[in-house]
Amino acid sequence: MANNFKKVIDRQMWVMTAPSPNTHGAGLSLCSDLRSDISRNPFVYQLASATVLNRYNIVTKAWNFIVSPALGGTFGAGSTMVFAPSRALIGTITTGASTTVIPTSTTITAVGVNMLGNRGGSGEYGFKIRIIGLTAGKTEERFIVANSGGTTPTFVLDNPLTFTPSNGDQYEILGGRVYMLNAGTIAATSFRSFETATNLIANGGTTNLPTIGTDSTMIALDEQYTPFDCEPGEGFIKGTYKYDENLVARYSLTATAAAAGTLTGQATGGDASVLANEYRNFQIRIVEDTTNPTAVGQRRIIASHTAGASPVYTLGSNWSVTPSSTAKYVIEYPNIIVLRTSANTTTYVYNYNNATINNGTTSITADTWSTTYIGVGPANLGVGALLIPSFGIRPDSQKNARHSHIFFIRGGGASTIDLLDISAAASGTWTSGIVYDGAVTFTTGNCGSYSPIENEGRFFYINNYVASVINQIFRFDVQNRVLSPYTPTDWIQSGTAATGNRFATFAAFDGASKYDMLFLQSHTTTITQELIVQI
Repeated sequence: MANNFKKVIDRQMWVMTAPSPNTHGAGLSLCSDLRSDISRNPFVYQLASATVLNRYNIVTKAWNFIVSPALGGTFGAGSTMVFAPSRALIGTITTGASTTVIPTSTTITAVGVNMLGNRGGSGEYGFKIRIIGLTAGKTEERFIVANSGGTTPTFVLDNPLTFTPSNGDQYEILGGRVYMLNAGTIAATSFRSFETATNLIANGGTTNLPTIGTDSTMIALDEQYTPFDCEPGEGFIKGTYKYDENLVARYSLTATAAAAGTLTGQATGGDASVLANEYRNFQIRIVEDTTNPTAVGQRRIIASHTAGASPVYTLGSNWSVTPSSTAKYVIEYPNIIVLRTSANTTTYVYNYNNATINNGTTSITADTWSTTYIGVGPANLGVGALLIPSFGIRPDSQKNARHSHIFFIRGGGASTIDLLDISAAASGTWTSGIVYDGAVTFTTGNCGSYSPIENEGRFFYINNYVASVINQIFRFDVQNRVLSPYTPTDWIQSGTAATGNRFATFAAFDGASKYDMLFLQSHTTTITQELIVQI
């Protein structure tokens, strides 16, 4: 269905949804999967306390309690959460596979019969699974429609692969995890994850985290997050080589040379127009290589690269298997969480890959935090602070706006917005107090979420809390640096301002049409509302 909304004439309206099971209080947070295709997780997750994780079904418009996260620390100001779609269940395929039936040998948390054939939404699609063919040299993604029960399940796919997987090939179930960080003095259970495919609660690393007691904001820089005109799996630069096709086709770039620690891009088209180091600290992932099949599936961080044509990407660590000179690849986010917290200038970075990442200067082992991977910010975090990604845009012709840009609303009663460019140096570069149009004071109760699909991925939506007045909504244009008022909700704020991200966004689909939905919980109440973004 085409978007027939008429600007000025038609009105956008917030719609009341089912009340939240828990009243908003200090530390309550929402998060959601920001993928732009039907593989996105169909829930908004709510961390209501150290022992309550709820979810809101975006299809059926209803809530349920899932599990107690059993978080250590003290729940309150500074508690937060984020969704990471590429933190996958990984394993090995065993003998007896066909193009639609995938037996496995790696032990995972036990799953029920056909449990992975329904993610909890409409029931039309199960979890997305990525098959990495180390014999065929191909990577393809399908949806699970059925599975056997137990700890080594056999998966049944919605459509046939173009190759038959071999014994020793790999799979990744791209269900994602909800990462939850509690406030207070850090304990072993202060940072935990909820794995959506198996419902497993697990500890994450906590080394290098401070005592958290003021506010927190964190975002996932995930390989499944792509510009508005790309599908998950295509990265930031859409190539012309079709390396996979299921319900939609996915495209990649084509290498022109490779060595132990480098890969060379295209001479024309694709990445031939990149600026020098435009995608430093992003990752290269090999998606097809029929010449050197075991090179497929490898991920490496880009330490630096030359400008196109034929850009040379120097890696932070060498390939385990050097790809062929015609390997197919994508350039993606590096699967890290970026966190600002606790009234300091430190940028905390968490590696949720299943292996160590290395950008040539700093390495982070899996499931650990680094305080040096990205440099310190220009000022302390204040209450109401927000991190804002820009992965949904298509850079302007002069590349003044880039995918490497992350905006940081300082909070603390100021209108200041800083800029982190993760590619501008080995550990990124912070710019203090950018110039933008439309200053607003950001303080306690401020919250927001990014909308990566509608309006070419340009807007981050903000609920700016002001007690006893109309609930103010703003949006920040990450491409053009303009903050402007947006359609307000129709309830009155009340009570004392409290921290916590009450805002989430998610994708809605109508055939080939894609829309972003805004979801907001009212301050100090159980009231929740939705709005479909049309302008």
